[in-house]
Amino acid sequence: MIGLVDADGFFAGCELSRNPHLRGKPVMVLGKLGSFVLAKTHEAKKRGVTTVMPFKEAKRLCPEGIFIEGDFRFYTLMSRQLMAILREWCPVVQVSSIDEAYLDMTGMPEMYGKSYEALGDEIRTQVRTKLGLTVTIGMSANKVLAKMACEGKKPDGTAVLLKKDIPYFLANEEVGDIPGIGYRREQMVNRYQITKAGELAKLPMGVVKNLFGRNGILLWKELRGEYIFKVNPHPRVPKQIGRTSSFERSVSDVRQVEGLAFYHLERSLESLHRHKLMTGEISLHLRDHELRIYRIPLKLEKPTDDFFVLAKALSRLIRQVPRAKLWRSAGVLFYNLRSATIKQLDLFEGMGEMLRDERLNQARNKLNEYYGQFSVTSGSTLFLSKKKKGKKERFNLPFIS
Repeated sequence: MIGLVDADGFFAGCELSRNPHLRGKPVMVLGKLGSFVLAKTHEAKKRGVTTVMPFKEAKRLCPEGIFIEGDFRFYTLMSRQLMAILREWCPVVQVSSIDEAYLDMTGMPEMYGKSYEALGDEIRTQVRTKLGLTVTIGMSANKVLAKMACEGKKPDGTAVLLKKDIPYFLANEEVGDIPGIGYRREQMVNRYQITKAGELAKLPMGVVKNLFGRNGILLWKELRGEYIFKVNPHPRVPKQIGRTSSFERSVSDVRQVEGLAFYHLERSLESLHRHKLMTGEISLHLRDHELRIYRIPLKLEKPTDDFFVLAKALSRLIRQVPRAKLWRSAGVLFYNLRSATIKQLDLFEGMGEMLRDERLNQARNKLNEYYGQFSVTSGSTLFLSKKKKGKKERFNLPFIS
């Protein structure tokens, strides 16, 4: 049995945890720049507010709402405590995002002498008692079905979807409710009069392959109850690492592009360190207001995970950004990744400078690890105070666009 633990409106839940007097009120947490809704309480959702809705629209729909600027240092610390609680219950936990984790719950009923539903309820109770957060837990034969079961029980619920109940469950779920199915593919299968997840699950494999390709077959198999996407507490090493996001509206000021790029440099570097990797190439990715993509790459002299080296490289790329254009998005990608456990020293590199940079990197990493991501950040990102808008990743399943 695979379980998905998903915190309900996590960022908003964190704010309610430290401000209990706000419970029962329409609370909305704004993104770093205050321009869009990052998370909302159930009360705000009932008024029509959605995630990533612009602030002005949310204010129009919910004028009595309480808007709070996001505190990502605090949310990071709360996430670590949440994951620690889950690991106390289950030895196999795969963190999917800051507020989601998959659990391989096989054998837990025998271990604890409780049913899956009772275990889910106890985990939810412990999280609520210790952290003041509510979570929803979905359990089924695999990740896809656990995710779908979880969504149907939000907020603050426990769902157990047994194999014998899968056909009936899917018969009432839309194709768009399947994790990893993109809007374009949903519209395409709808044209073939396929609107329910159960109808998709009954299609022959050959038809699914023609419609969705290889990743579609993997999703199709999980819909049918197979266990394809394993719960892995040590995810495999990625071939590339990167982050990108859009501005609220197109911008022409290169300083804003620089700020957003450095923000994503630090996000990508955090992931690079987490996987214990170095990068041999950095690339600045841009998209203009006509959605044309620009890639400005730079091959590094040698692989590195040094913030200061990568920051200098990104600054060189920023100077190549075409002026007098409107930019819609910006981001950073790392390529040619290799293990950081063995670093080759340059014979001609100054030992004193190398040791200094190493100490600076270690100090920066420790401060961000202890106080939360972006506690120590690049000065270039300060220009983002009212400009940046982005979306968070939601789950580790193949996405079919």
